[in-house]
Amino acid sequence: MSEPDTPATAAPSNDADGLHLARQRRWRERALLHAPSLAFGLVIVTIWLLVAWYVVAWPEALRRQQHNELASAVRSIAMETEPVLHQADSALRVVDLWLLSRQGAEPWADPSLLQLAEGVRSGSRQMVDVMLLARTGKLRRLQKAGPPDGASIEGSPAFAQVEGIVPEGIVLGLPLKLGGALDDGHLRLPLMMRLSRPLDDYDYVLAVVDLQRLRDLQAPFSPGPQAAIGMLRSDGVVLSRQPEVPGLVGRNLFDEYPESRRDLADNEGRYDSSGVLTDGRRRVGAYATLGDFGIKLLLSDTEDAALAAHRQHRVMLVAGALLVSLALAALARSLSRLQRDARLREATLQATSNAMPLGLFRTDKSGRIVYVNDAYLRVHGMRQEDIAWGWANLVQPDQRDMLIQRWKHHVATGEPIDVVRKMKRGDDGRVRWIAVRTAPLIIGGRVAGQSGTVEDVTERGEQEKARRTLAAIFDMTPDLVCQARENGAITYLNPVARERLGIAADAALDQAHIEHFFSPEQIEVYRREVLPAALRDGHWRGRAEVRLGAQSLPVDCTVLAHRDLRARIEAVSLIMRDVSAQLQALRERERSEAMLLAVAHTARAQFLVGDTAGRVIFFNAAFAQHRRVELSDWQGRPLAELFGDQDYAARAGLIAAALAGETRRADLADGDARAGRSLEVQYAPLRVQSGNIEGVIGIELDVTDARQEEARLRLASQTDALTQLLNRAGFEASAQALLDGPAGQRVALLYLDLDKFKPVNDQHGHPTGDALLKAVAQRMKHALRPTDLVARLGGDEFAVMLPDLGAADAAKVSAKLVKALSTPFHIGELELEIGVSIGYCAAPAGARLDELIARADAHLYEAKRAGRSRFLGAELVGEPGDGGSA
Repeated sequence: MSEPDTPATAAPSNDADGLHLARQRRWRERALLHAPSLAFGLVIVTIWLLVAWYVVAWPEALRRQQHNELASAVRSIAMETEPVLHQADSALRVVDLWLLSRQGAEPWADPSLLQLAEGVRSGSRQMVDVMLLARTGKLRRLQKAGPPDGASIEGSPAFAQVEGIVPEGIVLGLPLKLGGALDDGHLRLPLMMRLSRPLDDYDYVLAVVDLQRLRDLQAPFSPGPQAAIGMLRSDGVVLSRQPEVPGLVGRNLFDEYPESRRDLADNEGRYDSSGVLTDGRRRVGAYATLGDFGIKLLLSDTEDAALAAHRQHRVMLVAGALLVSLALAALARSLSRLQRDARLREATLQATSNAMPLGLFRTDKSGRIVYVNDAYLRVHGMRQEDIAWGWANLVQPDQRDMLIQRWKHHVATGEPIDVVRKMKRGDDGRVRWIAVRTAPLIIGGRVAGQSGTVEDVTERGEQEKARRTLAAIFDMTPDLVCQARENGAITYLNPVARERLGIAADAALDQAHIEHFFSPEQIEVYRREVLPAALRDGHWRGRAEVRLGAQSLPVDCTVLAHRDLRARIEAVSLIMRDVSAQLQALRERERSEAMLLAVAHTARAQFLVGDTAGRVIFFNAAFAQHRRVELSDWQGRPLAELFGDQDYAARAGLIAAALAGETRRADLADGDARAGRSLEVQYAPLRVQSGNIEGVIGIELDVTDARQEEARLRLASQTDALTQLLNRAGFEASAQALLDGPAGQRVALLYLDLDKFKPVNDQHGHPTGDALLKAVAQRMKHALRPTDLVARLGGDEFAVMLPDLGAADAAKVSAKLVKALSTPFHIGELELEIGVSIGYCAAPAGARLDELIARADAHLYEAKRAGRSRFLGAELVGEPGDGGSA
C-alpha cells in the first residue's frame, strides 16, 4: 500500500496572547477543581471558630459570673453575721455597766443580771452567751442553774490575750471550748472585755458566739458543696473555716503570705487562691469586712464548680464539631475526587495520546487526516495546519498520485495498512524510514475512517546493526560485561559473565538485578556516587567486588551510561576485569610491610633494627621519642654512635650474641639524664626467608613505672590508711623478718591499748577520734627509734617491735610511752586526756611470732585489769618482770 501519512510537526507557539489564555484556562480549571473544598472548608472554619469561642471565651464569662455570685453571697453572709457579733458586743457592755452600778456580795447571782444574760441567749437564738472570766481562766456562766460547772479557758490562746485588754477595750480571741459539765463540745468565738470594776477574782467579762450555730446561719448562702466560708481577724489570724482544715485556725495569713494583705486590703472584693493552705485545689472567692469588728468574711469555691458542666459540654461540642468536620471534609473530598476524576479521564486521553512515543492519527471516510498527536508531527517534521494531506508531500513526486489513490481505497474499504516506507522529513529534509499501521473505524456497521500509528524506525535498524557488532565483541572478550537499566535490572550478560555468575547461556534474565551480585554497601555506593558520576561524565572507573555464591571476585570496573536522543538514560553498561590474582600478590606484599610497621609504630616498646655491620636500618617512633632523634638522620650510621659510649657498652654483648644467632635478655639502667629509669631489653637475630642472619632486632621496654607501682601497692597493702603506721599484715611481715634475723639478736614486742578512747568517740564523734589516733601515732613515732616497728592493729590497739632490746629495755620504753600518751592532747579547741595500757614480751631471734603475741597480749590484759595506764611484761621464758604505772 502507499506510504502512510506523514504530516509536518507544528512548532510550539510562543505567542504571548496564547500563553495568557492558556494560563487563564488553567486557573479556571483549578478554581473549579477546588471550589467544593473551599466551600466546605469555610463551613468547617466557621464551626471551629464557634467552638473556639465556647472553649476559650465562655469559661472566662463563667468565672466572672462565679465571682459575682460569690460576692453577692458573702455580702448576705455578712448581713447575717454582723448582728450576731453586735449582740455579743452589746452583751459585754451591758453586763459591765450593770455590774458597775450594783453593790453587794455576789452580784452575778442577781436575778436581774441572770435575766439579762438569758435575754441575750434567747435573742440570739442561743448563738451568744455571756459569762464572767477570772484571772485564773475560770468561767462563771450567768444562768439560774446551780453552782459553777467547772468551765475554764485556762491555757487557751484566747486566754493568753487577756493581759492586753484595757478598760473599755474588746478583744476578739481565737475559737475555744468552754469545758465544764454543761459544755456541748461546740467551738465558740470569744469577745473579751476587762470589767470596769473587778468582782473578787473575776476581772473580765466574756461573750462567746457558738460557731456551729453561726455556720448553720451562714450555710444557706453557700453556693455549693465545694464552697468554703472563713473568718479572718483584722491582723490576719484565721478564726474559722468551714469545712474545717486541720491546723488552719490560729495561723496568721498575713505573716505567712504577705501578698494576701494586699489582696484583702479593701472592705470587700474578690481574690484567687492556690489552695496551698487548704485542700490544694485552686479556688476563687469574694470577701466582705464587718466594719465594727475588722473581721473579714471569706467565701470561696473551686474553679471546677463553675467549669464542670462547661467541660462536659465542651467535650461534647468538640466531639460533635469534629464529627461534622470529618463528615464535611469527607464529602468535599468525595466531590472533588469525582470532579477531578472526570477531568482526569478527559486529560488522560489527551495526555496519553501526546505522551506516547508512537505517532497517532485519525482520518475521515475520505482519507483526509483530521487528528494527530504531537509524536506524529515530530516524526514527520510538519506543522499542525498541514496534517490533512501533508504526508503526501514527503514522498517521491512520481509516486505521490498513486499513493494517494491507494490510501483512499484502503480507507474506503476498511482494509488495514502495515507498511514501512522511506520519505523525507518536512522540516530538515532528512531521509527516514517510517512504519505505518492502521485499523478501520466502524460506526453503525459502516466504515467512518481509519485510525493508526506511525513510528520512525530508522534508529532502531541502525541500533540493531550496532548491537549485533557489539554482541560479537562482547561474546569474545575475557572480561565480564553486563548491561542494565538505570534501576539496576539486568538486560544482558556476555558468555564469560554468565559462566562466572553461574547463569546458563540460554537462561532468561527477567529476574536478574545487579543487587544479586553486589553487596548492599556497594549498591549504596553505586547509587550515591557511581551512577551520578557516570550520568555526569558518561563513564566511571573504579574497584568493586562481584559476589559468586559465598565468595567475592575483585574486579576493575568501568561503568558507561548510554543516553537516547533526548539525553535520557537508556542503559548502563558494566565492564569488569578479574584482578583477584593481582590483589592477592599485592596483599602478600602489603602484609609483609605491615608486619614491620605494626611492630614499629603500635607498641609502646622501643624497636631498633641494625644490619650486620652495626649500622642503623630502622627504629620506631617510641625509640625516636625516647632518644629525641629522627630516623631520617640516623639511617646507615653506627649503632655505637646512636647509643653513646656508656649505653652501647651495656648492649654490645647482647648485639654480638644476636648477630651470632642467639636471643639475649637483660635489665639495664637508662644512661641518659633521666636517672633512675629501668629498661627491660631483648636482642635477637634478624633472619630472612632463607634463614640467613641479616642483622639484629632490639626491643627495649621502660618498666620503671610498673616496678614503682608494684612497690607502691605492696607498701599500701601493709600501711594503715589513717595513721600511716604499719597495719597488722605489714607489722607481722616485718616482725617475722626481725625474728628470722641472726642468732643471738634479741627483740621485744609491745602490745598497747588506749584507755578512755571510746568516750572520746562517743562524746565528740569519730572525726575527733580519728584526729586523736593520728596524734597518738605521731607521739609514738617521736618516742621511739627510727628502726623500731610501729603498727596500728585496728581500732585503738597498737603494737611496737623493738630490735636489739631485752625485757628491761622494753619496760623503760613502755614507761616512756605511758608518759607520752598520758599527756593531754589538743585536738582543735578540745583538750583530751587518755592513757595507755601496755603488755610486753622479750625473746631471742628465732622465737615464734604467734607465741610472742600471745604472751604480750596476756600481759596487756593483766595491765588493764590492774588499773589501766600500766605496763606489764616478761621474757618469753621465765616469770613476769617488773611492772609500773604512770
